[in-house]
Amino acid sequence: MCGIVGCLALALEADPDQNWVHTATERITHRGPDDEGFYTDPDVALGFRRLAIIDLSPGGHQPMRSADGRYWMVYNGEIYNYVELGQELRQQGVTLRTTSDSEVLLEMYALLGKDVVHRLRGMFAFAIWDTWTRELFCARDQFGIKPFYYTVDESQERDWLDGQATQSGLPGGQGPGSSAWDTRPAGRHAAGPSAPAGPVPAGSGPAGSGAAGPSPASSGRHGRHAVSPDRLTPDQLTRDQPAPDQPAPDQPAPGGPGRLLRFASERKCLAGPGELGALDRDALRQYLAFQFVPPPAALTPPIRVLPPGHALIARPGGSVDVFRYWRADLRPAPAPSEGSAASILAVMRDSIAVHLRSDAPLGAFLSGGIDSAAICALAAEHRPDLLTFTVGFEREGYSEIDRAQETAAALGVKSVPYVISAEEFFTHLPRIIWHLDDPMADAAAVPLWFVAREASRHVKVVLSGEGSDELFGGYAIYHQPGLVRAGERLPELARAPLKRAASMIPAGVKGKGFLERTSTPLRERYIGNAHVFVDSQVDLVARGPGSPAASAYAVTAPVYDQAAEAGLDDTSTMQLVDINTWLHGDILVKADRMTMAHSLELRVPFLDREVMAVAARLAREEKIGGGTTKLALRQAMGAVLPQAAAERAKLGFPVPIGHWLKGEMYGWADRLLREAKTDEWIDRDAALSLLERFRAGEPDVSWRHIWVLIVFSLWHQIYVERVYDPAALGWEHAPRPGITW
Repeated sequence: MCGIVGCLALALEADPDQNWVHTATERITHRGPDDEGFYTDPDVALGFRRLAIIDLSPGGHQPMRSADGRYWMVYNGEIYNYVELGQELRQQGVTLRTTSDSEVLLEMYALLGKDVVHRLRGMFAFAIWDTWTRELFCARDQFGIKPFYYTVDESQERDWLDGQATQSGLPGGQGPGSSAWDTRPAGRHAAGPSAPAGPVPAGSGPAGSGAAGPSPASSGRHGRHAVSPDRLTPDQLTRDQPAPDQPAPDQPAPGGPGRLLRFASERKCLAGPGELGALDRDALRQYLAFQFVPPPAALTPPIRVLPPGHALIARPGGSVDVFRYWRADLRPAPAPSEGSAASILAVMRDSIAVHLRSDAPLGAFLSGGIDSAAICALAAEHRPDLLTFTVGFEREGYSEIDRAQETAAALGVKSVPYVISAEEFFTHLPRIIWHLDDPMADAAAVPLWFVAREASRHVKVVLSGEGSDELFGGYAIYHQPGLVRAGERLPELARAPLKRAASMIPAGVKGKGFLERTSTPLRERYIGNAHVFVDSQVDLVARGPGSPAASAYAVTAPVYDQAAEAGLDDTSTMQLVDINTWLHGDILVKADRMTMAHSLELRVPFLDREVMAVAARLAREEKIGGGTTKLALRQAMGAVLPQAAAERAKLGFPVPIGHWLKGEMYGWADRLLREAKTDEWIDRDAALSLLERFRAGEPDVSWRHIWVLIVFSLWHQIYVERVYDPAALGWEHAPRPGITW
């Protein structure tokens, strides 16, 4: 796992911003303290920070050049089936120079071209530069485990993601958008094959131009092997979008003056503290609803997120095009299968086996629940000396340390616990929010930062249980009583009396929530596992009007359309919503940032393509049946776990924020809401009123409402007001002499 940075000159007369690439690469040293590297030619500049995990030798240095000299790559992640893919390459006559998964990925791209994304089992975000065709190809893994941010200077990118849509196209590169797969040379520096590749440079300076002679690229060959046209199949995300061959309104011609494509592993590379322009008012309103900004938007335009399962293609003199090559597709069986438990156990054993491939020390996070316990049990079959890590709080009821240690003892593995105090929680909170990039008010990010810090003192890699709840049905909210499901079929006229009855019941009184759920269709009430401020509440807190696209329900509408088209049941529909919002917008963001803050690689064996294939076909009753959640998973893991661990209810990382905000941290919260200069965005009086109402115990105000406002206020102080200086505080490496940020 590492950090990547790059800059492509889109305008024909422009040059890549080498100085920015160097400074941005330095800014994410925490992602890769082991090595750094750079590559520059007249069109592109690439930067890299390495966290050495597989092949610890200098052979894993990046940017990496392909054996034929044609391609240069920066890559963040792990390809877990690199051993098997490496064997395929050798059968094709390819001689591998290293034992790294990075080289396997690069040489597979040279063999297959863009279709390589369909062969990868792992987590990844990479950029590959073709020195012959002058084309940049970037891709992100299917689940969004590894991050990828990008922006286009001084123009709007032509990827149609501003409407939450991507370009559409047809298989085989035919139809709209097919020009994106064109292999003709582009740009003023278009060239043919580079000189034969020698040893990969181990230094950190520029490493060759890769430009010489005429190009044979028009033959349709990728590197040394002929292949059929790239077969990535873009899909339409929404129904309404500009025609792919028409420019967006008021868009300058492709390759306009000064246009640069910049990309990086973290948003702070593209806009750090004091470098932000205007905030996106719609994105802020969505943040208040979701507790995170739903990708592909970011709070700081024109920065965008490359969505999971998407690829980006750009060339000098051309446009920036984004395509989808994969999306989650749930096809639940109509009834439970006797073989489900055995299939789950087998595929999880296989996933754990490949996720254990590491040349660096490896451990695991362990809470009191089934997800991490299952991972530790299966990992211990291969590594009986496995180290596990867990954290908790001093307050009773907010710690899983005792349960985790019981599980560890039963499995015969060592447990390393850590207790977090309220004082250090709030002391480190600004640093944690800086690492998260955009505001993200998932309180579990904080204990995750602490457990990652403890783990990093012992190991370099950890396994963790993210993704299990979304794939196997782990949230209690997925259980919809029969009467609630029946309400979905009622006409609006029949639901109206139920809505009126619900509105007359005071908040906190039993029955109100049931009536609200029964009288409201799922797509009008469920936006994901976290729903903080509903639309009407957002209007009371956020300053300025939002557009229709600012509604949280506008974000999830395309997912509901997909679910309806597939005929999914209510549980699978909610899973699909969470996979497309909560999982990669919250769960995986905090997992990546909190671990990489300590130069620790986190691996998620549940988020594996083979595991997904099994989970996607589980019947509804195998997920929320038997009065529990994740029923089939619990049945599967009963073979390797103590009964108590297999049946234990989900607790997660509980955080006593509500108690603190009513007690010792009330004064701190009050001062923050008063002092943060957020008046342009948040109604200060409304925020302070919510804090007072929460302290008074009003049932319709939860600690989550307050926490969302606190996190945004602190984020604003860090990134907009620059009350905190990350370099001076030691959060990031200070710039080198002669380099300015």
